[in-house]
Amino acid sequence: MCESNTPDRGITELAMPIVPSEVPLARPITPVGLTPDPEPPVPGPPTPGPFPEPGPGLPQLEPVLEPISPKIQLCRLDFRDGCYAMTINRTGAIRPRYGTLRVDRAAPDAGSDGLIVSGDVYNAPLPVFDPITHIFPEGLPTATIAPGHTRTELTTSASAAMHASLSEVATTSLIGKLRPRIPIYPRSRYHSYLKGTRLSVPRFSLVGRGCKVTIDLDEFEYTQPPVGQHKGSFPSSPSRSVRFVLDQLPTPFPFSIFGGPHFTGRLVEGGVDRGSVSLTWVSRFLRRAVLEIDTLAGAVAPQPVPHPSGTGTEYFDTVYAQAGWDLDVQEDQTGVPVPAGVNATACWSSADLHALMLSVRSATTNLDAEWRTHLIVVPARLGCSRGVMYDQIDVPREGSASFSDDGYPTSDSSNFGAAANRTQRTVPRAFLRSATHEVTHAFNQIHQEQETSADNSIMTTTPSVADVLGGPTTGAPGVFPDQIALALNSTVRNHLAHMPDPVVRPGGWPFGSWFGTPTPQASDRAAFTDDELSVTVTVDDAQPAFGAPVTVRWEMTNTSDQDLRVPNDVSLDALFATMSVTDDRGRVRPVRPFVIRCEAAKLETLAPGESHSAEHRLFWSSDGFALDRPGHHRVTVSVQWSAGGVPVTADGSADVWVDYPVNSQENADAALVMHPEVGKWVALDGGAYHLTEAVDRLSALATSSGTGDSARGVAGPSRLAAAFSDLMPSGAADARRATARKATARKPAAKKSAAKKTAAKRAAPKRTR
Repeated sequence: MCESNTPDRGITELAMPIVPSEVPLARPITPVGLTPDPEPPVPGPPTPGPFPEPGPGLPQLEPVLEPISPKIQLCRLDFRDGCYAMTINRTGAIRPRYGTLRVDRAAPDAGSDGLIVSGDVYNAPLPVFDPITHIFPEGLPTATIAPGHTRTELTTSASAAMHASLSEVATTSLIGKLRPRIPIYPRSRYHSYLKGTRLSVPRFSLVGRGCKVTIDLDEFEYTQPPVGQHKGSFPSSPSRSVRFVLDQLPTPFPFSIFGGPHFTGRLVEGGVDRGSVSLTWVSRFLRRAVLEIDTLAGAVAPQPVPHPSGTGTEYFDTVYAQAGWDLDVQEDQTGVPVPAGVNATACWSSADLHALMLSVRSATTNLDAEWRTHLIVVPARLGCSRGVMYDQIDVPREGSASFSDDGYPTSDSSNFGAAANRTQRTVPRAFLRSATHEVTHAFNQIHQEQETSADNSIMTTTPSVADVLGGPTTGAPGVFPDQIALALNSTVRNHLAHMPDPVVRPGGWPFGSWFGTPTPQASDRAAFTDDELSVTVTVDDAQPAFGAPVTVRWEMTNTSDQDLRVPNDVSLDALFATMSVTDDRGRVRPVRPFVIRCEAAKLETLAPGESHSAEHRLFWSSDGFALDRPGHHRVTVSVQWSAGGVPVTADGSADVWVDYPVNSQENADAALVMHPEVGKWVALDGGAYHLTEAVDRLSALATSSGTGDSARGVAGPSRLAAAFSDLMPSGAADARRATARKATARKPAAKKSAAKKTAAKRAAPKRTR
């Protein structure tokens, strides 16, 4: 049913992206402004004048003929692109709301006359909250100035080359340090998302009506997540539609010295005045974040690389400037000592890397005051993994890692060209691309093989980029790595610029949770039938004790009589496969990978009768415990990707009947293990001794005096102690597992013939790394 997914070479002509099903997302609109505004006037303060001309580097309004009628007046409204600090005071409300409004005419798919307007609204705390301290992080002009840092500025000069404008460095003078910045607010106070539907910035107006900026917005009120969880929810339709009717006024102090234009006016809902609103321009950028980079002894961090034009350089900040982000890259610690007992030049265990990231990240990190993500660079070796992202350190998407001494084995792609079998540290352009890919995962962006199609952009996996650039599919070998585009395609660029704050900011939604439910939906995906592509799911214990991990195995087989282009890695880590659990009340709980290890994943040909397989220990993820109550549960595995721009899926299911505890000891044992720290221990495949709460709880379980289940003929220790036997801390079992883990390198995903299915189901399958 699916033809070969032949990728495009560039990053501009892409298939239509899948519309995010879990979140509202602003789309391009056409602004109004060439004719008098046809809407009726809304009462408000008179428009003063004259207005200041637009600032240096900003486009001037096109010349307009003098009015030919005394009823027409010229407008000089400086409603420029960028981020506006926003204050909303609803009539009768006991506290205001603050937020940001993004005006974006640089969106690649908005067209020559289009733009995207989006915003996020937060509740102010009580007593009165002062937004000035968020907009001026260094204090007001009379305050003492702390040492600053160099940051990238985005120019709007039409004559500047793109790479030059992205590489421009802002001043580090006193004015530069005092310049207002994009405000950031606590996650717990998030209130709603604003989706712009209409913007009017008139160039002339009728006398007596004033020159007013009018913005129509759909507002989606947010439901905060339950305690201990991170994903809230938005309604599928707007909570209300509102209108901002704004006059441009003189910019108040201190914005008048360092900031941009200022607008105040009325908030209108259903034609009724509901309060006041003000907007003050604070930045040419739309969002800001910090990237903290730490480097282990013996490793080398990615460095800026020359722009292909021969002018300027490219780095993390220039890539993110394309999305309107002010990314402050802080190369923090270098020569970080190798942890005791770790071989830094071998393949790293998930537990060892998780412990390292916890120990070296900035101790002052406050994700309610800044958007910060952490990148740790370690050596490793060829054949392990180019990079990895953790869905949780303490909260979702705080950190990722890059491996300088891994690289580009030909087992991943035959199109690596001059980079073939070389380490990342010796291929700077490809190294920077791979590391930026992991960082962008931390801002909750997914592979383009899933969302659109493979292309030469940051969020396509490295092997797919190599295949796009050269080799049999394009007839242009030898262009990797020199022609790698250090760029975000328009889909990812607009997600980063305009998705709701909770979705993209570190510490917000779990990874990939905006992408829709893991279970297949006939309305938005084409499903393979079992006689085309089957997914067989099995469990190692279909009747486990409450609180026991269950190993789930699945195998995807080409049951058709023709080659199919499918994902080469169907493990949860590689992101093409998703898992969900539906309980006997119909509640669906997604099971998300704790470690995102996907740099070798891509689409490739699967011959008739061949298969890919993987497994997962089902217990806990960032969405909580998968089997959180006794009774019937149905485990569904869906393999999802985009075939030629068409979203497709193949899925299978298996049943699990979770036993009720049979005695008080099993109740006590379940209480020991049903704890998030134990969940992380299991998700990290054991050996995570930095999780001291998990160590204490599992040690207590190991000494459990339970008598098993006599009704089922099980004697000895409790059933939960037996279920955790290969996950217990210390002891010979843990030592054997640690040795095996460090000796295992990434191998190509297994392809099995149909005749070998039975043997494959009995064996633990190898997952692509």
